[in-house]
Amino acid sequence: MQLAPLTVLSEEEIRAIHEATLDILEHCGVKVLNASMLEFLAECSLPVDREAGIVRLPRNRIEDALATVPERFEVFDREGQPAFMLGDGRPKIAAGHNAVFWVDSGTGETRPSTVADVETFARLCEALPNIDMIGIPVMPQNVPVAKATLLYGVKACIENSRKPIFFSTDNAPVNRAVIELLAAVYRGDLRERPYGISQLSPTSPLYWEEGVIDALRETIELDVPLAILPEPIAGFSAPYTLAGLLTMNNAECLSGLAFSQLIKPGAKVLYANSWTTVDMRTGYALVGSVETSVCRIAGAQLARFYRVPSHTTAPNSDNHAHDEQNAWEKTLSTFCAVAGGNDLVVNCGMFATGMTCSHEQLLMDEEISAMARRVAQGIEVNPATLAVDVVKEIGPRGPSYLESMHTMEWLRSNEHFLPRLAVRGPFASWKAQGSKDTYEVAREAVRALAETAGCPLDDERRVRAAAVVREFNRREFPA
Repeated sequence: MQLAPLTVLSEEEIRAIHEATLDILEHCGVKVLNASMLEFLAECSLPVDREAGIVRLPRNRIEDALATVPERFEVFDREGQPAFMLGDGRPKIAAGHNAVFWVDSGTGETRPSTVADVETFARLCEALPNIDMIGIPVMPQNVPVAKATLLYGVKACIENSRKPIFFSTDNAPVNRAVIELLAAVYRGDLRERPYGISQLSPTSPLYWEEGVIDALRETIELDVPLAILPEPIAGFSAPYTLAGLLTMNNAECLSGLAFSQLIKPGAKVLYANSWTTVDMRTGYALVGSVETSVCRIAGAQLARFYRVPSHTTAPNSDNHAHDEQNAWEKTLSTFCAVAGGNDLVVNCGMFATGMTCSHEQLLMDEEISAMARRVAQGIEVNPATLAVDVVKEIGPRGPSYLESMHTMEWLRSNEHFLPRLAVRGPFASWKAQGSKDTYEVAREAVRALAETAGCPLDDERRVRAAAVVREFNRREFPA
Protein backbone atom coordinates (compact mmCIF):
# COMPACT_ATOMS: atom_id res chain seq x y z
CA MET A 1 0.00 0.00 0.00
CA GLN A 2 0.98 3.62 -0.45
CA LEU A 3 2.65 5.36 2.49
CA ALA A 4 0.06 7.15 4.64
CA PRO A 5 0.81 10.88 4.76
CA LEU A 6 2.98 11.93 7.67
CA THR A 7 1.22 14.05 10.29
CA VAL A 8 2.45 16.32 13.06
CA LEU A 9 -0.87 17.92 14.04
CA SER A 10 -3.83 16.24 15.68
CA GLU A 11 -7.36 17.03 14.52
CA GLU A 12 -7.80 19.19 17.62
CA GLU A 13 -4.61 21.12 16.82
CA ILE A 14 -5.69 21.69 13.23
CA ARG A 15 -9.02 22.97 14.48
CA ALA A 16 -7.26 25.26 16.98
CA ILE A 17 -5.13 26.80 14.19
CA HIS A 18 -8.24 27.17 12.04
CA GLU A 19 -10.19 28.92 14.80
CA ALA A 20 -7.25 31.21 15.62
CA THR A 21 -7.00 32.07 11.92
CA LEU A 22 -10.69 32.94 11.65
CA ASP A 23 -10.41 35.11 14.75
CA ILE A 24 -7.47 37.03 13.23
CA LEU A 25 -9.14 37.51 9.84
CA GLU A 26 -12.49 38.59 11.31
CA HIS A 27 -11.30 40.90 14.07
CA CYS A 28 -7.85 42.06 12.89
CA GLY A 29 -8.15 41.68 9.13
CA VAL A 30 -5.56 42.23 6.43
CA LYS A 31 -4.24 45.44 4.94
CA VAL A 32 -4.84 45.86 1.20
CA LEU A 33 -2.94 48.71 -0.42
CA ASN A 34 -5.10 48.78 -3.54
CA ALA A 35 -8.02 51.19 -3.84
CA SER A 36 -9.68 49.28 -6.65
CA MET A 37 -9.59 46.01 -4.71
CA LEU A 38 -10.89 47.70 -1.57
CA GLU A 39 -13.83 49.01 -3.57
CA PHE A 40 -14.48 45.58 -5.03
CA LEU A 41 -14.38 43.94 -1.59
CA ALA A 42 -16.74 46.56 -0.20
CA GLU A 43 -19.12 45.79 -3.07
CA CYS A 44 -18.89 42.15 -1.97
CA SER A 45 -20.24 43.32 1.43
CA LEU A 46 -17.03 42.72 3.33
CA PRO A 47 -16.21 45.09 6.22
CA VAL A 48 -13.76 47.57 4.64
CA ASP A 49 -12.03 50.49 6.35
CA ARG A 50 -10.96 52.47 3.29
CA GLU A 51 -8.99 55.03 5.27
CA ALA A 52 -6.90 52.38 7.03
CA GLY A 53 -6.93 50.03 4.04
CA ILE A 54 -8.08 47.16 6.29
CA VAL A 55 -10.41 44.38 5.14
CA ARG A 56 -12.00 42.02 7.64
CA LEU A 57 -13.14 38.60 6.57
CA PRO A 58 -16.02 37.11 8.59
CA ARG A 59 -16.08 33.39 9.23
CA ASN A 60 -18.99 32.67 6.90
CA ARG A 61 -17.30 34.44 3.97
CA ILE A 62 -14.13 32.38 4.41
CA GLU A 63 -16.13 29.17 4.58
CA ASP A 64 -18.19 30.12 1.51
CA ALA A 65 -15.01 30.88 -0.45
CA LEU A 66 -13.31 27.63 0.50
CA ALA A 67 -16.38 25.69 -0.62
CA THR A 68 -15.86 26.81 -4.24
CA VAL A 69 -12.13 26.00 -4.53
CA PRO A 70 -11.54 22.98 -6.84
CA GLU A 71 -10.09 20.02 -4.94
CA ARG A 72 -8.01 19.05 -7.97
CA PHE A 73 -7.18 20.27 -11.46
CA GLU A 74 -5.21 19.07 -14.46
CA VAL A 75 -2.09 20.74 -15.87
CA PHE A 76 -0.95 20.45 -19.50
CA ASP A 77 2.35 20.67 -21.35
CA ARG A 78 3.45 23.12 -24.06
CA GLU A 79 1.81 21.04 -26.78
CA GLY A 80 -1.55 20.95 -25.00
CA GLN A 81 -1.16 17.35 -23.82
CA PRO A 82 -2.06 16.25 -20.25
CA ALA A 83 0.98 16.46 -17.97
CA PHE A 84 -0.38 15.68 -14.50
CA MET A 85 -3.21 16.19 -12.03
CA LEU A 86 -2.73 18.30 -8.90
CA GLY A 87 -4.71 17.10 -5.90
CA ASP A 88 -4.75 13.40 -6.80
CA GLY A 89 -2.59 12.38 -3.84
CA ARG A 90 0.59 11.91 -5.88
CA PRO A 91 3.29 14.57 -5.30
CA LYS A 92 4.58 16.42 -8.37
CA ILE A 93 8.14 17.78 -8.47
CA ALA A 94 9.20 21.09 -10.03
CA ALA A 95 12.66 22.55 -10.63
CA GLY A 96 13.64 26.13 -9.84
CA HIS A 97 12.95 28.97 -9.03
CA ASN A 98 13.96 32.68 -8.91
CA ALA A 99 17.56 32.47 -7.68
CA VAL A 100 20.25 34.90 -8.89
CA PHE A 101 23.64 33.15 -8.97
CA TRP A 102 24.99 30.12 -10.80
CA VAL A 103 27.78 27.64 -10.10
CA ASP A 104 29.67 27.31 -13.35
CA SER A 105 30.03 23.65 -14.38
CA GLY A 106 33.43 24.30 -15.93
CA THR A 107 35.14 26.37 -13.25
CA GLY A 108 33.12 25.48 -10.15
CA GLU A 109 32.93 29.20 -9.34
CA THR A 110 29.75 31.04 -8.37
CA ARG A 111 28.89 33.81 -10.83
CA PRO A 112 25.90 35.86 -12.03
CA SER A 113 23.42 33.70 -13.95
CA THR A 114 22.81 33.91 -17.69
CA VAL A 115 20.05 33.08 -20.16
CA ALA A 116 22.23 30.25 -21.50
CA ASP A 117 22.26 28.69 -18.01
CA VAL A 118 18.45 28.62 -18.04
CA GLU A 119 18.34 27.15 -21.54
CA THR A 120 20.55 24.24 -20.49
CA PHE A 121 18.58 23.86 -17.25
CA ALA A 122 15.33 23.53 -19.24
CA ARG A 123 16.84 20.95 -21.59
CA LEU A 124 17.97 18.90 -18.61
CA CYS A 125 14.53 19.15 -17.01
CA GLU A 126 12.99 17.83 -20.22
CA ALA A 127 15.18 14.72 -19.93
CA LEU A 128 14.73 14.07 -16.20
CA PRO A 129 11.77 11.76 -15.53
CA ASN A 130 11.23 12.92 -11.96
CA ILE A 131 10.92 16.59 -12.86
CA ASP A 132 7.26 17.26 -13.70
CA MET A 133 7.30 21.05 -14.01
CA ILE A 134 9.85 23.83 -14.51
CA GLY A 135 10.04 26.80 -12.20
CA ILE A 136 12.26 29.53 -13.65
CA PRO A 137 15.57 28.70 -11.92
CA VAL A 138 17.13 32.17 -11.88
CA MET A 139 16.53 35.77 -12.82
CA PRO A 140 19.24 35.82 -15.53
CA GLN A 141 21.55 38.82 -15.15
CA ASN A 142 22.75 39.25 -18.76
CA VAL A 143 19.53 40.67 -20.21
CA PRO A 144 19.21 44.05 -21.95
CA VAL A 145 16.24 45.23 -19.84
CA ALA A 146 16.48 44.49 -16.12
CA LYS A 147 12.73 44.61 -15.48
CA ALA A 148 12.28 41.86 -18.11
CA THR A 149 14.68 39.36 -16.54
CA LEU A 150 11.90 36.91 -15.61
CA LEU A 151 10.55 37.06 -19.16
CA TYR A 152 13.91 36.03 -20.58
CA GLY A 153 14.00 33.14 -18.10
CA VAL A 154 10.50 31.98 -19.09
CA LYS A 155 11.35 32.32 -22.77
CA ALA A 156 14.48 30.18 -22.30
CA CYS A 157 12.40 27.45 -20.62
CA ILE A 158 9.51 27.33 -23.10
CA GLU A 159 11.92 27.26 -26.04
CA ASN A 160 13.72 24.19 -24.72
CA SER A 161 11.16 22.04 -22.90
CA ARG A 162 7.57 20.95 -23.25
CA LYS A 163 7.01 20.67 -19.50
CA PRO A 164 4.56 23.02 -17.71
CA ILE A 165 5.86 26.32 -16.32
CA PHE A 166 5.78 27.65 -12.75
CA PHE A 167 6.55 31.36 -12.42
CA SER A 168 6.50 34.10 -9.81
CA THR A 169 6.75 37.89 -9.76
CA ASP A 170 5.38 40.70 -7.61
CA ASN A 171 5.13 42.96 -10.68
CA ALA A 172 1.69 42.98 -12.36
CA PRO A 173 2.89 43.99 -15.87
CA VAL A 174 5.57 41.26 -15.80
CA ASN A 175 3.02 38.71 -14.58
CA ARG A 176 0.71 39.67 -17.47
CA ALA A 177 3.57 39.50 -19.99
CA VAL A 178 4.53 36.00 -18.80
CA ILE A 179 0.95 34.85 -19.38
CA GLU A 180 1.06 36.43 -22.85
CA LEU A 181 4.33 34.61 -23.50
CA LEU A 182 2.83 31.26 -22.49
CA ALA A 183 -0.19 31.89 -24.70
CA ALA A 184 2.06 32.76 -27.66
CA VAL A 185 3.61 29.27 -27.76
CA TYR A 186 0.82 27.11 -26.35
CA ARG A 187 -1.01 24.59 -28.53
CA GLY A 188 -4.13 24.70 -26.38
CA ASP A 189 -6.54 27.11 -24.69
CA LEU A 190 -4.92 28.50 -21.52
CA ARG A 191 -8.31 29.10 -19.93
CA GLU A 192 -9.52 25.54 -20.40
CA ARG A 193 -6.22 23.63 -20.22
CA PRO A 194 -3.69 25.43 -17.99
CA TYR A 195 -0.05 25.27 -19.06
CA GLY A 196 1.44 27.54 -16.38
CA ILE A 197 0.92 28.31 -12.70
CA SER A 198 1.56 31.76 -11.24
CA GLN A 199 2.74 32.20 -7.66
CA LEU A 200 1.94 35.41 -5.78
CA SER A 201 2.77 36.31 -2.19
CA PRO A 202 1.33 38.62 0.45
CA THR A 203 3.81 40.51 2.60
CA SER A 204 4.00 39.37 6.20
CA PRO A 205 2.45 40.28 8.49
CA LEU A 206 -1.05 40.41 6.96
CA TYR A 207 -0.38 42.80 4.11
CA TRP A 208 -1.19 42.80 0.37
CA GLU A 209 0.76 45.23 -1.80
CA GLU A 210 -0.85 47.11 -4.67
CA GLY A 211 0.98 45.43 -7.56
CA VAL A 212 0.51 41.93 -6.13
CA ILE A 213 -3.24 42.50 -5.86
CA ASP A 214 -3.35 43.75 -9.46
CA ALA A 215 -1.51 40.60 -10.57
CA LEU A 216 -3.77 38.39 -8.45
CA ARG A 217 -6.95 39.82 -9.98
CA GLU A 218 -5.65 39.54 -13.53
CA THR A 219 -4.33 36.00 -13.04
CA ILE A 220 -7.67 34.83 -11.68
CA GLU A 221 -9.64 36.65 -14.38
CA LEU A 222 -7.51 34.97 -17.07
CA ASP A 223 -8.15 31.52 -15.52
CA VAL A 224 -4.46 30.86 -14.84
CA PRO A 225 -4.01 28.69 -11.71
CA LEU A 226 -2.53 30.58 -8.78
CA ALA A 227 -0.42 29.50 -5.81
CA ILE A 228 -1.01 31.79 -2.82
CA LEU A 229 2.38 31.60 -1.10
CA PRO A 230 2.93 33.55 2.12
CA GLU A 231 6.53 33.86 3.28
CA PRO A 232 6.42 34.64 7.02
CA ILE A 233 9.68 34.62 8.96
CA ALA A 234 9.54 33.22 12.48
CA GLY A 235 10.43 35.89 15.03
CA PHE A 236 10.63 38.65 12.40
CA SER A 237 7.33 38.90 10.53
CA ALA A 238 5.47 36.19 12.42
CA PRO A 239 5.48 34.73 15.94
CA TYR A 240 8.62 32.79 16.82
CA THR A 241 6.62 29.72 17.84
CA LEU A 242 5.86 27.18 15.11
CA ALA A 243 2.13 27.21 15.91
CA GLY A 244 2.17 31.00 15.54
CA LEU A 245 4.14 30.73 12.29
CA LEU A 246 1.61 28.23 10.91
CA THR A 247 -1.29 30.46 11.94
CA MET A 248 0.22 33.53 10.27
CA ASN A 249 0.78 31.57 7.05
CA ASN A 250 -2.74 30.20 7.27
CA ALA A 251 -4.33 33.61 7.76
CA GLU A 252 -2.43 35.17 4.86
CA CYS A 253 -3.11 32.20 2.59
CA LEU A 254 -6.83 32.03 3.40
CA SER A 255 -7.19 35.75 2.73
CA GLY A 256 -5.74 35.22 -0.75
CA LEU A 257 -7.89 32.14 -1.36
CA ALA A 258 -10.97 34.12 -0.32
CA PHE A 259 -10.07 37.01 -2.63
CA SER A 260 -9.61 34.59 -5.53
CA GLN A 261 -13.04 33.02 -5.06
CA LEU A 262 -14.75 36.39 -4.67
CA ILE A 263 -13.22 37.44 -7.99
CA LYS A 264 -14.20 34.18 -9.72
CA PRO A 265 -15.82 31.29 -7.82
CA GLY A 266 -14.16 28.03 -8.81
CA ALA A 267 -10.81 29.64 -9.66
CA LYS A 268 -7.96 27.12 -9.52
CA VAL A 269 -5.72 27.92 -6.55
CA LEU A 270 -3.08 26.23 -4.41
CA TYR A 271 -2.65 26.48 -0.65
CA ALA A 272 1.09 27.24 -0.49
CA ASN A 273 3.86 28.00 1.98
CA SER A 274 7.49 29.06 2.03
CA TRP A 275 8.04 29.96 5.65
CA THR A 276 11.48 30.50 7.05
CA THR A 277 12.96 30.27 10.50
CA VAL A 278 15.85 32.37 11.80
CA ASP A 279 19.16 31.61 13.45
CA MET A 280 18.85 34.28 16.13
CA ARG A 281 22.60 34.18 16.72
CA THR A 282 23.20 35.69 13.28
CA GLY A 283 19.79 36.95 12.15
CA TYR A 284 20.10 34.77 9.04
CA ALA A 285 16.88 33.40 7.55
CA LEU A 286 16.81 29.63 7.05
CA VAL A 287 14.93 27.52 4.50
CA GLY A 288 16.62 24.20 5.30
CA SER A 289 16.13 24.06 9.06
CA VAL A 290 14.46 21.02 10.58
CA GLU A 291 11.62 23.24 11.81
CA THR A 292 10.71 24.33 8.28
CA SER A 293 10.46 20.65 7.37
CA VAL A 294 8.16 19.92 10.31
CA CYS A 295 6.00 22.78 9.09
CA ARG A 296 5.94 21.33 5.55
CA ILE A 297 4.07 18.36 6.97
CA ALA A 298 1.71 20.61 8.93
CA GLY A 299 1.05 22.76 5.87
CA ALA A 300 -0.05 19.74 3.87
CA GLN A 301 -2.37 18.74 6.71
CA LEU A 302 -4.00 22.17 6.73
CA ALA A 303 -4.45 22.07 2.96
CA ARG A 304 -6.18 18.70 3.23
CA PHE A 305 -8.39 20.11 6.00
CA TYR A 306 -9.51 22.82 3.56
CA ARG A 307 -9.67 20.37 0.61
CA VAL A 308 -7.32 22.56 -1.44
CA PRO A 309 -4.29 21.34 -3.46
CA SER A 310 -1.03 22.22 -1.71
CA HIS A 311 2.39 23.53 -2.69
CA THR A 312 5.60 23.80 -0.69
CA THR A 313 9.31 24.24 -1.36
CA ALA A 314 12.05 21.56 -1.37
CA PRO A 315 14.75 20.30 -1.67
CA ASN A 316 16.11 23.16 0.44
CA SER A 317 19.51 23.82 1.97
CA ASP A 318 21.17 26.83 3.56
CA ASN A 319 24.72 25.69 2.86
CA HIS A 320 26.76 27.23 0.05
CA ALA A 321 28.54 24.01 -0.98
CA HIS A 322 27.61 20.67 -2.49
CA ASP A 323 28.43 18.77 0.69
CA GLU A 324 26.98 16.60 3.45
CA GLN A 325 24.94 19.43 5.01
CA ASN A 326 23.49 20.21 1.62
CA ALA A 327 22.55 16.55 1.22
CA TRP A 328 21.00 15.99 4.64
CA GLU A 329 18.97 19.22 4.59
CA LYS A 330 17.74 18.55 1.06
CA THR A 331 16.88 14.93 1.75
CA LEU A 332 14.97 15.73 4.94
CA SER A 333 13.07 18.67 3.43
CA THR A 334 12.12 16.66 0.34
CA PHE A 335 11.07 13.59 2.28
CA CYS A 336 8.89 15.67 4.61
CA ALA A 337 7.37 17.57 1.68
CA VAL A 338 6.57 14.39 -0.26
CA ALA A 339 5.65 12.11 2.64
CA GLY A 340 3.56 14.88 4.17
CA GLY A 341 1.35 14.77 1.08
CA ASN A 342 2.07 18.10 -0.61
CA ASP A 343 0.79 18.11 -4.18
CA LEU A 344 3.48 20.32 -5.78
CA VAL A 345 7.05 20.55 -4.45
CA VAL A 346 9.20 23.25 -6.05
CA ASN A 347 12.94 24.04 -5.78
CA CYS A 348 15.07 21.34 -7.42
CA GLY A 349 18.43 22.74 -8.51
CA MET A 350 18.74 25.42 -5.81
CA PHE A 351 20.84 25.78 -2.67
CA ALA A 352 22.45 28.53 -0.55
CA THR A 353 19.04 29.57 0.88
CA GLY A 354 17.59 29.69 -2.60
CA MET A 355 20.07 32.21 -3.98
CA THR A 356 22.17 29.88 -6.15
CA CYS A 357 21.55 27.17 -8.76
CA SER A 358 23.66 24.63 -10.57
CA HIS A 359 22.98 22.03 -13.23
CA GLU A 360 24.68 19.44 -11.02
CA GLN A 361 22.42 20.31 -8.10
CA LEU A 362 19.40 19.81 -10.38
CA LEU A 363 20.45 16.23 -11.13
CA MET A 364 21.23 15.48 -7.48
CA ASP A 365 17.91 16.95 -6.34
CA GLU A 366 16.02 14.96 -8.95
CA GLU A 367 17.55 11.81 -7.51
CA ILE A 368 16.61 12.83 -3.95
CA SER A 369 13.05 13.53 -5.14
CA ALA A 370 12.85 10.17 -6.89
CA MET A 371 13.87 8.38 -3.70
CA ALA A 372 11.33 10.31 -1.63
CA ARG A 373 8.60 9.43 -4.11
CA ARG A 374 9.68 5.78 -4.01
CA VAL A 375 9.26 5.72 -0.24
CA ALA A 376 5.83 7.36 -0.54
CA GLN A 377 4.86 4.81 -3.19
CA GLY A 378 5.03 2.10 -0.55
CA ILE A 379 4.88 -1.64 -1.20
CA GLU A 380 2.45 -3.35 -3.54
CA VAL A 381 1.17 -6.60 -2.06
CA ASN A 382 -0.83 -8.90 -4.34
CA PRO A 383 -0.56 -12.50 -5.63
CA ALA A 384 1.93 -11.49 -8.34
CA THR A 385 4.28 -9.67 -5.91
CA LEU A 386 3.95 -12.26 -3.15
CA ALA A 387 5.21 -14.81 -5.70
CA VAL A 388 4.15 -17.83 -3.64
CA ASP A 389 4.03 -20.11 -6.70
CA VAL A 390 7.57 -19.05 -7.65
CA VAL A 391 8.85 -19.76 -4.14
CA LYS A 392 7.19 -23.19 -4.20
CA GLU A 393 8.58 -23.97 -7.65
CA ILE A 394 12.17 -23.11 -6.71
CA GLY A 395 11.87 -24.64 -3.25
CA PRO A 396 14.51 -25.00 -0.53
CA ARG A 397 18.07 -24.52 -1.81
CA GLY A 398 16.75 -24.39 -5.36
CA PRO A 399 18.31 -22.61 -8.33
CA SER A 400 19.00 -18.89 -8.16
CA TYR A 401 16.08 -16.53 -8.59
CA LEU A 402 18.21 -14.88 -11.27
CA GLU A 403 17.02 -17.67 -13.56
CA SER A 404 13.34 -17.15 -12.72
CA MET A 405 10.97 -15.62 -15.29
CA HIS A 406 9.33 -13.80 -12.37
CA THR A 407 12.58 -11.87 -11.83
CA MET A 408 12.75 -11.07 -15.54
CA GLU A 409 9.14 -9.88 -15.57
CA TRP A 410 9.70 -7.47 -12.67
CA LEU A 411 13.25 -6.41 -13.50
CA ARG A 412 12.27 -3.27 -15.42
CA SER A 413 9.27 -2.36 -13.30
CA ASN A 414 9.31 0.43 -10.72
CA GLU A 415 9.69 -2.10 -7.90
CA HIS A 416 13.31 -1.01 -7.33
CA PHE A 417 14.54 2.53 -7.93
CA LEU A 418 17.64 2.73 -10.15
CA PRO A 419 19.69 5.86 -9.40
CA ARG A 420 21.46 7.87 -12.06
CA LEU A 421 24.22 9.21 -9.80
CA ALA A 422 24.61 7.16 -6.64
CA VAL A 423 27.79 5.12 -6.27
CA ARG A 424 26.96 1.40 -6.03
CA GLY A 425 29.63 -1.25 -6.16
CA PRO A 426 32.90 -2.37 -4.62
CA PHE A 427 35.67 0.00 -3.60
CA ALA A 428 38.03 -1.33 -6.29
CA SER A 429 35.56 -0.53 -9.06
CA TRP A 430 34.92 2.95 -7.70
CA LYS A 431 38.66 3.63 -7.43
CA ALA A 432 39.30 2.32 -10.95
CA GLN A 433 36.68 4.73 -12.29
CA GLY A 434 38.47 7.72 -10.79
CA SER A 435 37.21 7.80 -7.17
CA LYS A 436 34.61 10.39 -8.17
CA ASP A 437 32.28 11.93 -5.62
CA THR A 438 28.61 12.53 -6.42
CA TYR A 439 29.18 16.08 -7.60
CA GLU A 440 31.78 14.91 -10.12
CA VAL A 441 29.46 12.16 -11.34
CA ALA A 442 26.67 14.72 -11.70
CA ARG A 443 28.93 17.06 -13.64
CA GLU A 444 29.74 14.33 -16.14
CA ALA A 445 26.05 13.44 -16.41
CA VAL A 446 25.20 17.09 -17.10
CA ARG A 447 27.70 17.22 -19.96
CA ALA A 448 26.31 14.04 -21.51
CA LEU A 449 22.65 15.02 -21.13
CA ALA A 450 23.05 18.64 -22.23
CA GLU A 451 24.31 17.55 -25.64
CA THR A 452 21.16 15.60 -26.53
CA ALA A 453 18.39 16.70 -24.17
CA GLY A 454 15.63 19.20 -24.78
CA CYS A 455 12.65 19.72 -27.04
CA PRO A 456 13.23 22.89 -29.10
CA LEU A 457 10.38 25.18 -30.05
CA ASP A 458 9.56 25.50 -33.73
CA ASP A 459 10.55 28.69 -35.54
CA GLU A 460 7.00 30.04 -35.87
CA ARG A 461 6.33 29.97 -32.15
CA ARG A 462 9.85 31.14 -31.36
CA VAL A 463 9.17 34.29 -33.39
CA ARG A 464 5.89 34.86 -31.51
CA ALA A 465 7.66 34.49 -28.16
CA ALA A 466 10.37 36.95 -29.15
CA ALA A 467 7.69 39.44 -30.19
CA VAL A 468 6.08 39.32 -26.74
CA VAL A 469 9.39 40.10 -25.03
CA ARG A 470 10.22 42.81 -27.56
CA GLU A 471 6.84 44.47 -27.06
CA PHE A 472 7.23 44.37 -23.28
CA ASN A 473 10.64 46.04 -23.51
CA ARG A 474 9.08 48.90 -25.49
CA ARG A 475 6.43 49.63 -22.87
CA GLU A 476 6.79 52.33 -20.29
CA PHE A 477 5.65 51.50 -16.78
CA PRO A 478 5.36 53.69 -13.68
CA ALA A 479 8.48 53.61 -11.52
